[in-house]
Amino acid sequence: MPLRIAAVGFRHGHILGFIKQAQELDYCELVGVVEESDDDLSILERAGVERTHATFDELIDDVEFDLVATADYYAKRGSVIIKALEHGKHVMFDKPMCTSIDELRRIKHLCEENDLEVAMQLSMRFGAAYQALRRVVEEGELGDFLAATTFGQHPLGYKSTRPDWYFEEGKHGGTINDIFIHGADMLRYCTGREFETVIAAETWNESLPEVPSFQVGAQCMLKMSGGPRVLADVSYMPGRSWQFFITGTEGYLSVAGGELLLRPTGGQDTAIEARAELPFSSPFEDFVSHLEHGTERFIPMEDVFRSQMAVLAAQKAADAGERDMDVPEI
Repeated sequence: MPLRIAAVGFRHGHILGFIKQAQELDYCELVGVVEESDDDLSILERAGVERTHATFDELIDDVEFDLVATADYYAKRGSVIIKALEHGKHVMFDKPMCTSIDELRRIKHLCEENDLEVAMQLSMRFGAAYQALRRVVEEGELGDFLAATTFGQHPLGYKSTRPDWYFEEGKHGGTINDIFIHGADMLRYCTGREFETVIAAETWNESLPEVPSFQVGAQCMLKMSGGPRVLADVSYMPGRSWQFFITGTEGYLSVAGGELLLRPTGGQDTAIEARAELPFSSPFEDFVSHLEHGTERFIPMEDVFRSQMAVLAAQKAADAGERDMDVPEI
């Protein structure tokens, strides 16, 4: 029997990738489609599917399925994931997972209690440049890891590319949580270190007076295990999305787009080939293959929880104006 998938929440375009792969993989079957709001059905239309049920509750009562795939608006995702887990379903979701630490802890508890699994669309791990970054660090070419700076600015897209709910108070949940999840996960993955402390974090808005509550600017500084510091700017501002600068005792490595440049201490700049040999094409395939065929997960569930906790802690520190805040255990 194929893996039966229900798509719940079409509020972000990242759901399109889930639908496409569910239709392409011969061991997956899309058995239900839910979008509870009539505010904007454009993503549902782009997906080329029609609603089968008006609410998630109706779907649960009417259809047998194994996995929920969701890309609802950020502040609603946690409740969708929790409801799915309470009803015995695995869950695949777009990033971020949720917007509060309490939701995250509830999700982890339900996974353990009901022997279920969740997965996040941490697509950067599948990038050739980032696989090369990890190899350079693992092979010791930078020496001992000392510090990292990352820039993940994204275009704002107000009244153009971003859905309206982004700018409705209470639905977005914070820019650090929205964007830094990719950078935090990548740094954990490449360095083998955990985030321990949010030294400082701040969000602000001085350029979008139409929506005073929206966090246009977002920066944070964190300490990782063993002492390295990470400085991140993940603002909604013009910029080249995702650049990493990793410094070690033997040199530094810069990653921008698909280009990597290694500068050993006292040596010459050397271009590093961006290449990847991956078992799966995407986080979605990684997860559904694991559920259906028992393959080992390329992105372990523990990583999903730890990366999300680090980012939620940074967002909480920014919102509350706290400094030197410990990242909670998860």
